Formats: sequence, C-alpha cells, structure tokens
Amino acid sequence: MSNPGARRSWTACEMAFWDPARWRLRVVLMRWRAWVGVSRVRRRVVYLLAFVFVLLVFPGVVGATAMALVDSGTAASSSIDALGWMNIRDSAGVRLSDYLFASSDGSLFDPIETVVSTVLGLEFIGYMVIVTTAVWAIGFVISFQWLDPFGRALTGVADSLTGQIATPILMTVAAAIGAFFVGWFVLRGYHAKATMQIATMLGVAVLGPVFLAEPLADVLSSHGLLAQGRDLGISVAAGLNGNAAPNPDQLIATMQGDLADNFARRPVQVWNFGHVVDESPRCAAAWTAGVRAGTDSGVLNGLRACGDTAAFAKADNPGFGQIGSGLVLLFCAAVLLCFGVYLGLKIIWAALDSVYHGFMSIFGFAAGGFVYGPTQTFLVRNIVDSLVAAGRMAAYTIFLGVYVLFLGNLFREARGQVMVVLVLGAIVEVVAILQLKRLSAGLSRGNEWIANRFSLAVQGAGSGKGGGSGAALGMGPGGASHSLSGAGLITGLAAVNTINNNPIAAMLLGNKRNPLDPHARLRNRAELGGWRANALINERGWNVNYMRTREQLMEAARSAVREHRGRHTARSAAAAIDRVVNRGGSLTDLGSSLIDAGFTDQEMIIDAIRAYNYRQNFAPSVWDGDKYIGEAAASLAVLKLGRSPANMALFQQTAHRLANRRYIDHVAESELTREERGYLQDYFRAPTRDKIRGIEALAGGSTITRDAAGAIVQSNPDYPLPAQFEGWSQERGQLMNRFIMPHLAGQYLHAANAGDLARASELLQTMANSEYWTGNVKLTPSKAIPRF
Repeated sequence: MSNPGARRSWTACEMAFWDPARWRLRVVLMRWRAWVGVSRVRRRVVYLLAFVFVLLVFPGVVGATAMALVDSGTAASSSIDALGWMNIRDSAGVRLSDYLFASSDGSLFDPIETVVSTVLGLEFIGYMVIVTTAVWAIGFVISFQWLDPFGRALTGVADSLTGQIATPILMTVAAAIGAFFVGWFVLRGYHAKATMQIATMLGVAVLGPVFLAEPLADVLSSHGLLAQGRDLGISVAAGLNGNAAPNPDQLIATMQGDLADNFARRPVQVWNFGHVVDESPRCAAAWTAGVRAGTDSGVLNGLRACGDTAAFAKADNPGFGQIGSGLVLLFCAAVLLCFGVYLGLKIIWAALDSVYHGFMSIFGFAAGGFVYGPTQTFLVRNIVDSLVAAGRMAAYTIFLGVYVLFLGNLFREARGQVMVVLVLGAIVEVVAILQLKRLSAGLSRGNEWIANRFSLAVQGAGSGKGGGSGAALGMGPGGASHSLSGAGLITGLAAVNTINNNPIAAMLLGNKRNPLDPHARLRNRAELGGWRANALINERGWNVNYMRTREQLMEAARSAVREHRGRHTARSAAAAIDRVVNRGGSLTDLGSSLIDAGFTDQEMIIDAIRAYNYRQNFAPSVWDGDKYIGEAAASLAVLKLGRSPANMALFQQTAHRLANRRYIDHVAESELTREERGYLQDYFRAPTRDKIRGIEALAGGSTITRDAAGAIVQSNPDYPLPAQFEGWSQERGQLMNRFIMPHLAGQYLHAANAGDLARASELLQTMANSEYWTGNVKLTPSKAIPRF
C-alpha cells in the first residue's frame, strides 16, 4: 500500500515533457518538421490541410477579423473599417468597404440556413478584404504615394553625401589622373582614344556640377524620370482605353474603378443574386442605394421593387451552391492579389534601383568619371540604369493598362457570364505574371546592352589598337538584371566552385571542407568524428590489438589442420572451426580463418560453417543439461538432415570434444575392485535410476549396516543403498562415480570414429539418463536423443 504522504517521484517521460527547452519554438518546429518528413503520406496530408486552410480557414479568419472591426456604433452600417481607409470605389462611386452580401439570416427553426448564411458572410468578408487590398496595392504603387516619405529622407542623405564627396581637391586629383591617361594614349599613338577621353572629361566637368547640385532630383521630383515614365505609360494606357487627354491621377482612379467593377461589383452580384443586376439600370441604382444604406433589407426591397424577383428569391434563400461559388471567387481573388503584389514589387524595385544608381552617380560625377576604364563604365552604367528605370516604369504601366483594358472587354463581351470570365481572368493573371517576368528580363538585357555600347564608345573601342567589340572595361559578366546568364552564369558558377574548394574559404566558413555543399556541416561532423576515432584507435593500439586477435584466430585454424597431417578435409575443417570458436572467434570469422588455413573448396567451407551453425541452434532446445552432451545430441540431430561429409565430421568432432575436453578425469578400470567393476558393467548393460542413485548416495556418504538382530539399517532411507554395498566406503563410491561418464564418453568417441550411429545414440542416451536421474534436467533423454 502506497504512502500518501510520501513525495511523488517524476518519471523520465514527465521530466522530458515539462522541460522548458523542449517547447522552444525552434525545437518544436524542428520536431514537427522531422515528424512530417518521416513518410510521404504525412507530407501529403500536411499539404492537403495547408491547402484547405488557405482556401477555407484563412479567408474565414480574415472575414471574422474584418467583421469584428465593423463599426458597431451604427446598427444599420455594414462598412468594414479595416478597408475604409483605402477608399477604393467602383464606377458608381460605392466604396468596396461598404459592400454587403444580402441574404436571409435564417432562424431558430431553420438552422441549416443560419449556418449557410454565416459561412457565406465569412467568405464574403474574406473575399472583399483580398480584392480590395489587391486593387488598392496596384493603384498605390502607380500613384507613387509611397515614394514621398523615401524622397524627403533620401534627398537629405544625398545632399550630405555630395557635400562630403564632391570636394575640389578630389575632383582635381581625379582630373589629373584622367589627364595622365590622355598623355599615355598620345604617346602610344591612340589619338582617337585620347580625344574621346578629353571629351568625356569635359562632359563630366560640365554635367557634374548640375547633377551634384540636386543628385536625386531627376529620380524623386514630380517631373523626374520615374514620374515621366509613369505618365507616359498612363497616356498610352489611356489611349488604348479611348481617352485622348488623360490626367494621371484621374486615370489611376479610373483603373481602380474598372478593377473594382470587374473583380468586386459584378462577381459579388453574380454570387449573391445569380446574375449581374447592373444589366437593368433601375436594379443597378436600387442595389447601389441599398449598399450605401448598409442594410440587407434595403438591398432586397430595392431589387423586389425594380422587378428582379429572381435576384430577390436567390438572395432570400441561400444555399450550399453559393458556398462553392465563394470558394471559386476566393481563388480568383488570391490570384489577383498575387498579380498586384508582383507588379507592385517590380515597380518599387525599378524606382529604388533608380535611387540606388542616383547615389552611385554621385561618386562617378565627383571623381570616377574623370578616370579612364572601369570607373567611367561605372558612371555610364548608373546613368543608363536611371534612364532605363523610367522605361521600365512606362512599360509596366502600359502592361497594366493593356491588362485592365483586356479584362474590361472580356467582362463587357461576357453579357452576364461573369464567373466564366473571372476564371479566365485568373488564368490570364497567371500568364500575365509569367509574361511580366519575361518583360522584366528583356528590359534588363536591353539595359545591359545599352550600358555596354555607351561604355565602349567612351573608351574608344574599335578605333585603335586594343579596341574590341566585346564587353567594355568594368562591365563584368553580370548585368543590370541582377542575375547571370549564358557565359556569365558559367563564369559565376566556376567562381563559386573555386571558392567552395578553397582551403582559406573552408577555414573562414567554419573550418568545413567544401562549405557550400549541401549538408556540409553534417558531413564535416561525421568526418571529424571518424578522424578522431581513427586517431584514438591508433594512439591506444586498439587496431594493432585487433590485428593480433585476428592472427590468433587464423593460427588456431592452421594448428587444427596441422594436427590432421596438413590435409584439408571435412574432418579438419570441423576441427578448425571448433578451435577458432574456442579462441574467441564468431560465426563471421570462420570463413576467413579457414581460407587462411589453406582451404580452397568453397563448398566444403560453406558446408562446414552451416553444420556448425545448425548444431549451435539445435543444442539449447535439444538438451537443457550439460552443454557438451547437448552439443553431442545436436550433432546427432544434424545428421537427421543428411549424412553429408560436413555433418559427419561435425559429429565426430563433437564426440572428440565430449571425450577429451569435457571428461578428462579418467579413472583406470584397474583401480576398481572386481565387485565394483561388476556393478558398473551391470549398470552399463541395463541402466536404471536406482543403480545410478545408489552410486550417488554412496559417494555422498550414505552407508549400510546391520542392527543387533541382523536387519539392514540404511543411514539415508530416502536414497537406500543396494545390499551388496554393505561395507563399501564413500571413497569407493566417489571413484565409481568418476569412472562412469569418462568411460561412456570414450565409448561414444570410439563409436563416432567408427561411424556407428546406433551405438553412439545408445551410449549418449545412457550418459543423458545418468545426468537426468541425478541432476535438475527437465527434458526426457528418450525424447531428446535422436535414434538411429
């Protein structure tokens, strides 16, 4: 019974569970990742659950969060305050944050409709959050509102940097270095290069002060290169949409309105009412008014008043089909958001690239532009990149305008089939992302080509000796695309491979060989562990000792062959195996030891090892007494599988072990009296339990005497002695006991060498009975010893 007052001891499992280190975020993530990666089924289940979460749970969470932010101050309002600040409106002027999904809320007596309405509400809010964010992101990026905070901060930084870099001393030194190149070209006869160098230095000297006065003016001002590129793109896009005199700010709002109509107004109407209610001007006005009022009843009553009974019936009876439509819309909205984010990142990247190159141009106009070679190329590349950034802006804006125009035409031609066009629009958006990537890569290649041609012209390539039509000095294998292609990619990979194989890089990157290879850290740990282990093995001499042990086993096999007159027979193979095992060898050491001993017959080696293995497996189940008797019985059992040379040799070798290793305390028959020999011979002819127990009792000190009346008196009535033992001493009993088993073992060896299996089985039965009758053996000899 446990003591309730005793202090409870914690198990190892509980201690591990409450270990704070076990629940650290990194440890939990690693444990979860390892659990997921165990099988392909787990990975697929996790991917499926993630897909369901993104498609169903996440929009619902977004919708629930947005619904929680709905203004609760006015009961009639359904505006989503989390989206209201974006101020995205459709072509009718209705804010997307004011949209609502008009339907019956169900009742206590119609729980299914209540659940459907709730799910539809969550899907709707999530859809509106995604669509509104996507439309806002596209307009926000093109409007350049995000650049204003950057502009104020970067302008001050650029002015400070110019004041520190563009000093008269630095410009004078740079001009002197440039003049040195002019003189060098004149002396070498490169007059064209000298003239081009003079013209370049004059150009930098004239344009430098103008640029350094306001380094980022052309980038960040409202009339800079980026803004002009944006305006050019908007003008082209407006022309494509039929507007001959576009206003950039107004056109951005128009593009957002078109996107809002195509991805919010019409899809929501089809989702909610089964068709586009805007096809009827009265119903369009009624829906707009109801949405602005912010009540479901206002929308439903307006549709009923305008005569669209089908829309009213669809909204008043929500079903599971609308939930499926919502899933399709959520997918399309997610694709739209990806497109908007990707386009926005491209535009922001182009703008920030232009800012970066504006900063780099400060170094070029202050000093680098005067010096011939890579420094002039550096200035040219920065100027060209700034100009191309404006072209990128125009190209991206035109791309967006063409895309919006195409979608608008699709929706106009759809004539109410909004869902079909929406799915097609999602496909078009995916294609647009891929095309935009190709367009960006083409502009980057063009940027590189222009910079290279200008640099070649500045360096006077092709006009004198040393000129060329390849890459200009300082261009390098890479380009303005921030990537490598063609030969440049191969060159870059070769450089990476050189670093990876460099010993200095290995030392700097954590003392790891080939540090950039996958799993380099794990491989390094494994190699170091192996090296340390090998060093320790050699230092301690373990390897030498192991080799000495191997030599001991091989010598054991060789000595067994020598004892059999150097013959390589099945009998000598069995003896060699027995000796190798006795000296500490295992089953895996037998083959090599036999081969070293000179055995060449592979079949003989395999048969000998197989026979030995059978004996070792059979012995524990055949006999649970003396080990050697059990092995002898097992060798007889192996002969039941076949009397092959290997099995017979094993039988004879086992008999040899039994006679010459187990029972080596031989008592000569001449040491026994005639009466003792007669008793033992009688036992050997007809062994019984009483006979062997009588010998055991006499050896144990039992005696037999007679009382005054002449009656026999046993000193140990539980183990009575035969009457003929009267007067026999304990020493004679011990001598008889020592004679029995060695004598039987010798007879068993003689029968084994003669191949007399029946006689050997009979003798082994007698030996087993002697142990069975006097020991603690449980198995019956008559069932354990095979008969022949």
